[in-house]
Amino acid sequence: MTAIREFALQDLFKFNRIVFDQLTEVYSLEFFLNKFLKYPFLSEVATAPDGQIMGFLIGCRIIDSDNRVGDTKHFDFNNNHGHVSVLSIDHRYRCLGLGTILMNLFKAKLDLKNDLFVDLYVRRRNAQAVRLYMSLGFAIWRELPRYYRDDIGYEMRLPLTRDVNRKCLNQPKSKLGNLYSIGHQLLEMPMNYLVRLMNALCSLMMK
Repeated sequence: MTAIREFALQDLFKFNRIVFDQLTEVYSLEFFLNKFLKYPFLSEVATAPDGQIMGFLIGCRIIDSDNRVGDTKHFDFNNNHGHVSVLSIDHRYRCLGLGTILMNLFKAKLDLKNDLFVDLYVRRRNAQAVRLYMSLGFAIWRELPRYYRDDIGYEMRLPLTRDVNRKCLNQPKSKLGNLYSIGHQLLEMPMNYLVRLMNALCSLMMK
């Protein structure tokens, strides 16, 4: 029977078989240790009856990010959200729903913190993972052309309970985009007057 428990320090020395899977990003031991020590309650592991690790999720929280959520008129200034650093399942135990179980536990903990959304990064070519995340309610928020050395990355987001209006999926205009829009409108104004003047002159000449 599968058991779900919080990630333990000794698990760092048991999951080499999983983290070196071709569909899992390889990180240093220091990376995993830092995440675990800072957010131990946001890391979960699924184990088989013999104690072997079947899969794990290591998550963290981004507290009051400067990247505000919402459109240009309605920003949410409490932008605390969760981030999935790693979600990996041993290839022998895939398609058993373990990824869904681990993700749902992670979401539930973030809801208790009243966070706005969960985000993660995934390779575009990892179609199986993209399908899983979409089935869980994630959406592709943006495409990152050079995120991976050999592949395009997707940043995916999942609105949590607090984000009733799914504001985290909005694409706010950049300041540069707003300046371009204003400048374009200013350029169009004299052109419109010039067109009207030419039409008026043509009408007078035809009389």
